[in-house]
Amino acid sequence: MLAGTGKGKKDATGTEEQRGKGLQEEEEQAETKGNHGASGRYSRLKEEKQEIVDRTPAEQGRPVLGILTRTLIRSPVIKSIIPARIRHRSRNDVVLIYDDAVVIKEVLGGERIEHDPFKDISLEDVVEKRDFDSPIQAARILGLPREPKVPRFPGKFWSQHTDSYTSQSPSEIKPELLHENEVPSQILVLTLASRNLLFLFAYHDVHERVHFLSNTWPLPAQAEDVQELGVHLAVDPKSRAMAVGAHENRVVIYTLKSMEQIRKEVQRQNGLDAKNFMPIHEEQFTEVDGAILKMEFLHPSKGDEHHVILLLVVSKGQRTLLVRFEWDCRAGLSVFERKPSQVLANSERLPLLLIPLTYGTSFALVCEHQITVYKDILTGNARGQTCQLEHYEPPEEPRSSKRLPIWTQWARPMRPTKRREPDIDNIYLCREDGVVCYIDIKETSHPMISSNYSAGILKANLSSAFATLDLGDESNDVLIAAGEMGDGGMWYVKPRQPLELVGTIRNWSPLRDITTAQANGPTSNLARTDNQVWRKAKRLFACSGRGPRHSAITEIRIGTEAVKLGPTIELGELADNGILDLWAMPDRSDIGIYLMIARPTETELILLPSSIDQDPQAASEVEELNLNERTIAAGSTAEGFLVQVTPSSVNAIAQEHGILPLAWHPEEASITAASFLTIPSRTTVLLIVLRRRNDFYLHHGHFGSQGGRIVFEALGEPVRLPSEASSVALHWVENRIIAFVGTLAATLQTYTASAGSGLSPYFEYSFDDPFSICDSLAVLMTKIQAVACEEVEDGQLVVCGLRNGTVRTLWFDGGNNGGSNGGERNIFGTGGFPLLLCESLIFGSISVKVMTDTTRSSRAFAVCGQTVCTLEYLGGASPTNPATINKLWLTDPNSQAFQQGPLTCVAQASSNIPQGYSKFAAGSLFYLTGSSLVLADVSSSPNLEMVPRRLPLIGTPTTVLYSERLGKLIVMYDTTEVHYPGTPLRRGIAVRHRAPQPAIAFVEPDAEPTRLDQDEEDGLNVLDATCVLPGEKFLGLMEWFPTDGTKQYHMLVVHTAAGQAGSQIAIGRLLFFSPVLNAVGDVTLRQKIDLDHKAKICAVAHYGESSLVYGCGNDIFFRFLHLEHKKFKQPMKLTLRSPAVHISVQGLNIHVSTESHGHHVLSVGEDNLVPRWADRTSRSSAYHLVAPEQSLIITTDLECRIAGLWQPPQPQLDRTTPLIFEAFLPRPITKLCRVRRQKRLFQVNQLERQISSPPSPIDGKNEKENGDVAWEERYLPKECMLGTSEDGTVYQLSLVDEASWRLLAFIQNMAMREPQICPYPNPRLRDRDLEPSMARKQDMHIDGDILIRFLERGSRTLLIKMLAVQGPRTRMLLDEMLVENRTEDRCRRLRALATEIFKDDVPSHEETGESVLRWLRSLLMPAI
Repeated sequence: MLAGTGKGKKDATGTEEQRGKGLQEEEEQAETKGNHGASGRYSRLKEEKQEIVDRTPAEQGRPVLGILTRTLIRSPVIKSIIPARIRHRSRNDVVLIYDDAVVIKEVLGGERIEHDPFKDISLEDVVEKRDFDSPIQAARILGLPREPKVPRFPGKFWSQHTDSYTSQSPSEIKPELLHENEVPSQILVLTLASRNLLFLFAYHDVHERVHFLSNTWPLPAQAEDVQELGVHLAVDPKSRAMAVGAHENRVVIYTLKSMEQIRKEVQRQNGLDAKNFMPIHEEQFTEVDGAILKMEFLHPSKGDEHHVILLLVVSKGQRTLLVRFEWDCRAGLSVFERKPSQVLANSERLPLLLIPLTYGTSFALVCEHQITVYKDILTGNARGQTCQLEHYEPPEEPRSSKRLPIWTQWARPMRPTKRREPDIDNIYLCREDGVVCYIDIKETSHPMISSNYSAGILKANLSSAFATLDLGDESNDVLIAAGEMGDGGMWYVKPRQPLELVGTIRNWSPLRDITTAQANGPTSNLARTDNQVWRKAKRLFACSGRGPRHSAITEIRIGTEAVKLGPTIELGELADNGILDLWAMPDRSDIGIYLMIARPTETELILLPSSIDQDPQAASEVEELNLNERTIAAGSTAEGFLVQVTPSSVNAIAQEHGILPLAWHPEEASITAASFLTIPSRTTVLLIVLRRRNDFYLHHGHFGSQGGRIVFEALGEPVRLPSEASSVALHWVENRIIAFVGTLAATLQTYTASAGSGLSPYFEYSFDDPFSICDSLAVLMTKIQAVACEEVEDGQLVVCGLRNGTVRTLWFDGGNNGGSNGGERNIFGTGGFPLLLCESLIFGSISVKVMTDTTRSSRAFAVCGQTVCTLEYLGGASPTNPATINKLWLTDPNSQAFQQGPLTCVAQASSNIPQGYSKFAAGSLFYLTGSSLVLADVSSSPNLEMVPRRLPLIGTPTTVLYSERLGKLIVMYDTTEVHYPGTPLRRGIAVRHRAPQPAIAFVEPDAEPTRLDQDEEDGLNVLDATCVLPGEKFLGLMEWFPTDGTKQYHMLVVHTAAGQAGSQIAIGRLLFFSPVLNAVGDVTLRQKIDLDHKAKICAVAHYGESSLVYGCGNDIFFRFLHLEHKKFKQPMKLTLRSPAVHISVQGLNIHVSTESHGHHVLSVGEDNLVPRWADRTSRSSAYHLVAPEQSLIITTDLECRIAGLWQPPQPQLDRTTPLIFEAFLPRPITKLCRVRRQKRLFQVNQLERQISSPPSPIDGKNEKENGDVAWEERYLPKECMLGTSEDGTVYQLSLVDEASWRLLAFIQNMAMREPQICPYPNPRLRDRDLEPSMARKQDMHIDGDILIRFLERGSRTLLIKMLAVQGPRTRMLLDEMLVENRTEDRCRRLRALATEIFKDDVPSHEETGESVLRWLRSLLMPAI
């Protein structure tokens, strides 16, 4: 688990005497040279020295370790959903506000999505912003009112990274409608926990990339942290003012500039001026006496447009008040005035919602059972009219609470002008169980609430993330909601019909428990894969969701999602007799798409209709094609001709009448390989390999029509190949055709031809390995960055899928016409070699098929066995930018537990469809699994995504573990039995009785279960109801394998808690079950024994072969089981100061994390438990993990801390565990597990070295040339940890040694000063010295999220910039001296720190940066 030099603990830490002496010399030299003015660095040197001197002799071997954390999977919890126009007035966007991120998605709908006939609406990714480095407290929109949707532009936007810096959009956007560098009609304002106001919007540059422009305004200092200024945020309906409120007492009011003035200040001819972007005009602080419950601005009355009204609902003592502020916007806050307060009725003391109405100054207060509409507030006391909110729908999940659900959010639908009724407000109210109520409010009518009825049920648990979408539809509203502890989605609201779900927003929170299962288990689908990388990976399963409708065991998977489109298509007999390959081609009749299936001796042509009501049909009536032979290649031309290549002919047909087909037969030759290419002149070129006797020739030509007939015209004479071809590919660059030919001689031949001329040899690349035969080729277009300069050019990458399971990526210098003898130097500084190896990746042990993604020129698909991956070079190919490899996960929107079947072949339909042809499934993937065909839409986002797979349950899961013996997941979950009252369920009537019922289930990891109804519960629960006491709750379970020396037993140990009858004192039990697996795979439980205690059993662990240790209240018990007598011995007991929350055993030590007093280490004496070590700090512990290699205990607590505690070899006098490091995260980690780090698929990057001779071969033996495997083993940790939080966040944690920590901290400190990486940093952190210091244990934490942003946003360019910047004065250690902050000093210090890590392989001065970035990227690579 340790990253570093790989030379053991001694090298990683050094001796304490040497480190203390070194610090003494540093201090003396600093004083001698007059550097003591650097008080921060000087004082930290003294602190480090004093800390070493103060150590006791037992502490002198204390290791120096840091912790590197990165967010692997971000929380899916959405705080609010805001439809807005913050990108462009014509863009129908919706903004999703997460705890620490803003995500913009574009709403496409109102018409069929072109490539997907199964969806009427979709949310397409536009851009994300995740660099706030502070939680978001509240969000609002200011600017011009949002108008109904205008017709959308063609195309979609996609984001390359998790920020705005490299987002990209299609080139076909109409330039007259979408101007670059334009301030949109609306601006997003956020309040951050760092006490800042943040204003931002998105805009497009001249290349149609999306960027964010933002600025911050500091909030006033608060008297107490508990006030949390910023939790309330309100914006005037006309965006003239804004208010920020705390929990109590404090309100800050701002006047705002008009959007016209903002545009004048920001927009310039040469771009946008970020320095002048500040909407705030004036600021005023005021106080209110009491707790602020709600805060909103009211709409002004007609004829009184300059009046600004701020309304607060304030609770003081036993009363709730309406507090009002008013002023004239023309005079500003100088006429700011507070009006007399109004006391609300007792029934409105705790309003749930405050809704400003659009007509007049009216507003509505929504309470649990009623809604009150107030008007005439400017005349004095507002007059209210109350309407009871009838609960037409009973609670969707009555098991969740005895009370009725409450109202959580409201939304106002966007209606076209002709659908708007005068003086009427249309409001949707949502209830926390998903019930939606529709209300019409008219101020002039009596009663003012003219309509109040149920609009339907969303089948989701809801919170505040609820809104309506505008699709330009004149009849239907669309609701969008994020789920609370379950999935959310989008729904159509149709009159007098149930709500129709049209999209899902995933939510896998809360994560309560997590377990790992080996991928090559007996039932694992992954066990059948030939991919050696993922075959050894572990699968992660977690307890997620709450309640009978939203609970599941979720398999945590990361990669790229391929969403199944429509139902599975059964081909039946059409797919019999074995399938070799598959091609998809467009259909001019607009019926669907043609599929050509190649078999060993014949071909099948299938017409797949776009209508889901029609079955696929054989298109055997196309007699012009040769279906009696195996098809080698197939495709469509620019003219729309369908082309088929068989060993004996080239066949082409036109999908329109009047054009005769083509049947071209080579003379005395057979065709062995073929490839198509459509060049910019809209001509399709065909490249074929001909075999004449024992010779092979390369021949190419193009298609056309002449005299009403399709013709194939040869271009030049055939060229003889040196050996038989295994694969071919064509590429167009600089008005030339480039032909790539893989041969059975393990070479890659390249040929070139100008337009209309024949092919001529260009270059030969040798793999120099007899098994490195190139079976498939894909050519990618990307950016190429130089090694020695900042030059960036368009380039081509040739991705080769080899027969030995390897993928090799070659950089192709298409502009070097000199061949191998040319003297021209390319941008890498390497002269004369048009093919250079970028990297080599091992995917498996069988042939890898690669194919270019037709929707993305920089991405390829790689298929190896049962695994499909995407391979992409996001920022171009460079030594510091290897390929981004994401596993492709096939999902089904209609089946949460969908699992991909055995894969036969994969194909992709072209996204470049000729005019007049069906666009059905354009760009989609076709998966053929057995006789089933699946269409899938691959996510356009290259970001690593969470792709969960859910195994639904009927209750809330609390514990999950994987049993290797049973090959099943053992799940403990809670259900609730509800007894209703005899009267109908109406307002104020609660359920009479809720009885919790614990259950245990055995779940197949690869099964596709369906959710059971309540009356089928016994089909899943294997627990006998007689085993459970009334009101008993199961707290956890554990597998135990006690042995008597001759026989091993398999048992499940369950610890429980229950209320004692007639008393509030809890009791606890240990239950022991024996699982029995029968012949059909079902498991039954037999209860063996149970142990009763007078307090709840908090945690349990097994010790040795036949002993248990468990916590009961504040006591720790140790018991030995006599298997021959089936009885436990009398227990040993030790009393701690607080109950245990987690117990584990490592060797002879018992580790106990307690509820309030940190971590304890115990040992077993002859007749008692002996305390050995204890935590120096009182912590509210959550979990712990022991790293015996470093004698380290990693603990987490509920205060969001991770602490590394060192366990000395011998107890000290105070018997405490010294603190090694401490990290503060945004959320607490509740579970830790250890995983083995995945190696970077064996890579070699020859672009790291400037070479002047042909590339050296890679034979897997020369460690100096291809020593990446040894390199990773030497400098990277073999293991790391995964930590989960209840909000669904998954962290990756790695321990790093001192040398690695110093280099990481040095880069991090520089990155925190770079605005492109940390635009909103903490000033205290930004101003600290660049030189890392160990004086504070919190500084031993490295924030990997900052380093990932550094890598994603241009690592090499940013590193050069950070090293060259002339920032604030700082101090660094060089040659055991403190030096100034200069460019040469930073570069020397970076090299010195890198040398400490790469001791055995010190890079040259020029290669230091590349080696560091490569090491950093590998260190931060996801472990799953």
